[in-house]
Amino acid sequence: MNAFSLMLAGVAAATSPVDDERPAQRQGQEAPPAIIPAGPDPVYPADFYKPFQPQTALDMLERTPGFLLSEGTSLRGFGAGAGNVLIDGQRPTVKGGGITEVLRRIAASRVERVVLLRGSDAAEAQGQTLVANVVLRADAGGSGNAALTLTHTADGFVSPAARISHARRIAGWQTSVELSGELTRYPGDGIYFDRDAGAALTSTRKEHTSAKAPEYGLALSTSGPVAGGTLTANLRLNKDGYSSRRGINIFNGAADGSPDARRDIAYDEKGRSGELGLDWTRRLGAGWTAKFVGLGRIERYVTDEDYVEAPYRGLSSQLEKPAELVARATVAREGDHPVRPEFGGEVAYNSLSSQLDYAENTGGGLIPVALANADTRVSEMRGEAFANLTVKLAARLNLEAGMAVEFSRIRVTGEAAQEQSLSYFKPSAALVWSPSGSTQVRLGARRTVDQLNFGDFAASVNQADGRPLGGNSGLRPARVTRALLRLDHRWGKGGAIAIEAYHQWHTGLLGYLVLPSGDEALGTIGDARQWGITAQGTLPLDRALKGARLTVDATWRGSRLRDPVTGRRRPMDDIPNQSLTAEFRHDVPALKSSWGINWTAAEQADVFYTGEVLHWRDHALWGAYVETTVLAGFKTTLTAKAINGQDNARWRRFFAPSRAGAFTGSEQRSQQQGAVVSLALARAF
Repeated sequence: MNAFSLMLAGVAAATSPVDDERPAQRQGQEAPPAIIPAGPDPVYPADFYKPFQPQTALDMLERTPGFLLSEGTSLRGFGAGAGNVLIDGQRPTVKGGGITEVLRRIAASRVERVVLLRGSDAAEAQGQTLVANVVLRADAGGSGNAALTLTHTADGFVSPAARISHARRIAGWQTSVELSGELTRYPGDGIYFDRDAGAALTSTRKEHTSAKAPEYGLALSTSGPVAGGTLTANLRLNKDGYSSRRGINIFNGAADGSPDARRDIAYDEKGRSGELGLDWTRRLGAGWTAKFVGLGRIERYVTDEDYVEAPYRGLSSQLEKPAELVARATVAREGDHPVRPEFGGEVAYNSLSSQLDYAENTGGGLIPVALANADTRVSEMRGEAFANLTVKLAARLNLEAGMAVEFSRIRVTGEAAQEQSLSYFKPSAALVWSPSGSTQVRLGARRTVDQLNFGDFAASVNQADGRPLGGNSGLRPARVTRALLRLDHRWGKGGAIAIEAYHQWHTGLLGYLVLPSGDEALGTIGDARQWGITAQGTLPLDRALKGARLTVDATWRGSRLRDPVTGRRRPMDDIPNQSLTAEFRHDVPALKSSWGINWTAAEQADVFYTGEVLHWRDHALWGAYVETTVLAGFKTTLTAKAINGQDNARWRRFFAPSRAGAFTGSEQRSQQQGAVVSLALARAF
């Protein structure tokens, strides 16, 4: 063992059992098996997860040491939205959020093992440093699972959530279906303090909010042999909404006696979406595989807001229709070869139609208010060609290199019609050193193009904050170059630690500016840098308490850019300096039960508008849970979230005529949502 591995072994020794080598029967209970090394990729067999009483593949991934599920993103094509999960070595043809549904439909009994791929492993993982490959049992029969959750919120209501899924082989095709529905409530109370430039209290507002969000979904998938390969189809249909009613009592000065005015804000959002993904994969021989992907997605959202504070009234209604079509093809060589190339290309068409109607009544009737690009259609045709290469330089050293070339044409129609053609080179390279089967070190760099939100091309309005935003038809995506050094080490029966240091250079960063029309909007504000350290760890605590473990996910980051409004240096928008979550879990097999507590540290950040600095802070959260399989055939979980209350605070500081001008006043807000308690019953069948 070299000196480097000896150093890491010290961490493992501190968290391993005193007598880890004794047979399980001599310790009085069955112990989970140690991970099985497969070169640099650790393997967690199905038996490893038994103490966690999993019902689905999602439950298993959530308990995989040192792994955090990434859903990916729903923007700009298929490759750019990659998550970090593969099913039998293939990425599911679903966009952001859909991978959770796929994993929920897979019963835990169908999973043979989970393999952690510590590397990009070609385009299926799109540069992810850690990817979970869920390997299914070849002999698995029909299976299903169902779950019912009842959630009690601080307003005294109980909200249900239910889902049921079933998978079986039909005429040689592996088919699954899931139906789901849920209702989530968001009660809250808040208090606002408005002060002038001299810090004198000018008004106080007391707010009560009642909100709910229903969501219904249908997901279908089927996979079977076609033309010498395997064809997989995934269909998702969703209907969701969100509605809130905010009643605000306004006091002149302190909140004494009866309110001097009343403000009511009604907000309603309704949406529905449909997505169809097709994937055809065929083995070509000598380790080569061809893969073709097609995906289509359509959505429709309507948002209405009614703001009343006599004699004023503001009405807004926005209709948005996003759509996407993607075609992608790859040819790759897999397996244990000294050189593993991959070639491919992708064509994607994205569009968004947005129409915003906004009117105000100040006493003389509703009068339309014009905003830049209130009626807009934006579309993008994008093409990308890429090549990736993995070369074994030595027994324990690999080189991963890639190059992608992206071309796109963005067209905006409406009052500010514009068309622009863009092209980018996106190189990547990494050296991967595996000094042992348990340790891997990665040094790499990658250039990417940020995701454009087509909604930023169109106008929007936030009446509650009095912030109308114009659309910017000239938006261009920021480019990001990221350099990283990552260490991943695993040991024993579930110990894992991953530490990554990174530095990012952002070119053409987006932020808030004033358009020639005079409207505030999102646009390019300059270049920036971001740096930080991330750490994820799963530490077995058997030495202190048999069956216990501690999981930690932490990020410390910093950023800097030169503010185009003030000319001074400031951090990037909406980037917290630190994020930290921790969970302690104790499994008690003799009682067929487990319990745990979790903690999320407070987070805070700033958002810089042209005439305002908004500082937000989410307070720390405590939670706890107990789960058991004592009730035969069922997994029962009692969860308490935000035991200490879901509190958050916000401080808005205003300046005129911009942030480079004089301070004119402030608004402070404190909100409380209260604890949430839920009871869930799940059963596999």
